[in-house]
Amino acid sequence: MVRQLLAAGLIDELHLLVHPLALCTGERLFDEGSSIPFRLLSAQPFTTGVVHLVYSPQDDAPTGDYNDAKAHLPQ
Repeated sequence: MVRQLLAAGLIDELHLLVHPLALCTGERLFDEGSSIPFRLLSAQPFTTGVVHLVYSPQDDAPTGDYNDAKAHLPQ
């Protein structure tokens, strides 16, 4: 259902809980090859290693590449 709502532009915010565990099974949230630009609104890490991420759709895809992002990492 989330995929259909995203495709229809009916999602204002997407809340994701990312767990530090790779199951390598299950359904994908996004269809392979799809591209939906999002803007990060907030990120909250928990002591368990879980991170709560809140995104909102944005009209324009972010620009930049890996090297641009890497330049902003704390040293």
